[in-house]
Amino acid sequence: DLINLLRQFSVLHGDKKAISVGVIGYPNVGKSSIINTLRAKKVCKTAPVPGETKIWQYISLMKRISLVDCPGIVYDTGDTETDTVLKGIVRSERLPDPTIYIGAILERSRKEHIQRTYGLADWTDEEDFMTQLAKRNGRLLVGGEPDFNTIAVGIINDWQRGKLPFYVAPPDEDDEEGAGAGYSKGAGSMEAVSAEDEVA
Repeated sequence: DLINLLRQFSVLHGDKKAISVGVIGYPNVGKSSIINTLRAKKVCKTAPVPGETKIWQYISLMKRISLVDCPGIVYDTGDTETDTVLKGIVRSERLPDPTIYIGAILERSRKEHIQRTYGLADWTDEEDFMTQLAKRNGRLLVGGEPDFNTIAVGIINDWQRGKLPFYVAPPDEDDEEGAGAGYSKGAGSMEAVSAEDEVA
């Protein structure tokens, strides 16, 4: 459908010699991956961490359409600091105290996923969880104290990179009245650009 939308957009603006379409959104949500999928090859560098795309990059999609891969944009939507971290907007290594976000991760993840990922049977709270994980992985400071900072950074990285499964169900179609109106649902919605349209 996205390819068809872009083709229709090109027809609607037939008076223009070229059209640029920006792909914008939060950091680390797959903007570059969408462009790579549309081109059916890797034309944009990707990484499972925020901040990989640092400059605007123009990618030729069709004869008259270019896609613009943009650095992540952080919207002021009233998110808490925890929401910002768990959305993958901030790299865990740059957090002054990464341990304060572990409780939220343990609450949002299913216990069986955490048990399978880290090999721990049970825990009482986030401190007990990090203590057990530090001892299991040998992440100890001088004197045998758990290295909470290193453990917390690792857990947040696992969350941001999808090692800990988490999803939110999309809204019902009934809640999206009018969405996509006027556009046909053709087959092969995410197929690569056809040979006659693609720019070599």
